[in-house]
Amino acid sequence: MYILLGIIGVILLVVAAIYLWPLGNKNLQTGTPATVTYTDAKTRIATAQAREATAGVTDACKSIFLDHGQKTAKTVVMFHGVTACPGQFKELAQVFFDAGYNVYVPLAPHHGTPDKKAHGQVTSQKLVDYVNESVTTATGLGDDLGTAGLSGGGMLATWAAEYRPEVKRLLVMAPFYEPSPAQAPKWQLPLLHVLYGFHILPDNFIEPSTPDGAAFSYRALANYDIVTKNLKKSPTGLSLKSIAVVTSASDDQIDPELAVSIPKSIADANNLSLLETVIPADWNAGHAIVATDNPGVAKYKDRLFPLYFDYYEGKQHTL
Repeated sequence: MYILLGIIGVILLVVAAIYLWPLGNKNLQTGTPATVTYTDAKTRIATAQAREATAGVTDACKSIFLDHGQKTAKTVVMFHGVTACPGQFKELAQVFFDAGYNVYVPLAPHHGTPDKKAHGQVTSQKLVDYVNESVTTATGLGDDLGTAGLSGGGMLATWAAEYRPEVKRLLVMAPFYEPSPAQAPKWQLPLLHVLYGFHILPDNFIEPSTPDGAAFSYRALANYDIVTKNLKKSPTGLSLKSIAVVTSASDDQIDPELAVSIPKSIADANNLSLLETVIPADWNAGHAIVATDNPGVAKYKDRLFPLYFDYYEGKQHTL
């Protein structure tokens, strides 16, 4: 009887430790303001591309850099989603480039190689370092700098807007701040964060999760979500001129309430109007609402991409 009670006590202590485990980390709440010249920015991008070549990144997944040959008035950094790569922004990046922007779509750590499970090696610190490095590079590409992102990239774009004063505009598309409660009930998230985010348990994968056969790593999802937990509780005093969010009614991957409430809290704290649109369910755009290999996006891109561009620039637009 005493042994059983002892075992139950240990289990309760372990469960309590998991649910009380602190996810806040000063290193994940610190931007590194810095600026570089146009020449330095191009050198940094070339160095990143060389690293990608050494790592065996596929041609379809290499970082995208669309360059007008000089520093422009406006530049945007676009962050892709978990398991995806810069290629999902290829056509939207061209829209911005044609409008005069220098565009940088950097590859996330441990993404883009033939190993579809390699993204499980990513950590919250590597993600924050990646965002800091990308924003610093972009300071040399244009004067009016902003970030845009899809899914987990939307969350990273949000982090950049909160912690990097150089960021003036924010557009998030189907932002992944937490998974949909239907995919992962709220009570399970502390278990995900601690057991997989801190590599206590071996990685697990949801597969296939995408048309190309990529698998969603529990460890990667946990580490992206840990960065979410380090967004500002009171995001005042930001440099933002505009903020916008686009979600999809047919998206079953993200928490739809947080996808809007987090940008709304940023807008409210900085006296901005949040531009917000929900893509109709019958468009079947799903979650990857910028990728033109998504039939729902391909069919409606002539209506979606002008919306994204105008929203990024802080302009009203109706689908």
